[in-house]
Amino acid sequence: MPTGSWLSLPARIEQRGARLMHFQCWLWGCDIRRPKGNLLLEHGFSRQRPPAGTVGSSAYMLMLAPNAMLVLWGFGAFCGDPIEGGVYLRRYEFTPVIVPQLNMHRLPWLPEQLRPAVLPPDLDAAQRMKQQFVMLLEWIARYEIWVRDSCGLEYRRQCAAESKKHRFRIPVEELVEEWQQLARQSAFALDR
Repeated sequence: MPTGSWLSLPARIEQRGARLMHFQCWLWGCDIRRPKGNLLLEHGFSRQRPPAGTVGSSAYMLMLAPNAMLVLWGFGAFCGDPIEGGVYLRRYEFTPVIVPQLNMHRLPWLPEQLRPAVLPPDLDAAQRMKQQFVMLLEWIARYEIWVRDSCGLEYRRQCAAESKKHRFRIPVEELVEEWQQLARQSAFALDR
């Protein structure tokens, strides 16, 4: 899969975003494994598991509007229109790439099954993709507000404490603000 991005973000935003996205994927995994029940399903996501006998990540899909959906995997997130395409953000990188379309009935379960495009087809599409990227970051902040309201900060503290291999940890009290700030900084950088 190509590693280049059609968006150019300052290095400090990319570095911070990559660490934050990696940590967020860890937190979503905690939400899935939560002993009291899967928080993603409770939030309204539907789950598609990989075909039987196949290795891969379950896909969690949430319709945001008739032509906008969000898909979360252990390896990243997609935000956009399943037919016209959208933005895919990898877990370990903060370089959004365009995915021309997704089959909602058979979502990818491995990162190499996503077929990123090099550039948006036109200026309108480029602007739409930038908006989808910022929409994804803003949605993550809103999701963390929902987790905080539903489960409390102590739940997020426990999730963070379970993460032994993640060197990047921020106080969970600041997680929402981190995503909001990253969304603002990314929107500003992309409009220049």
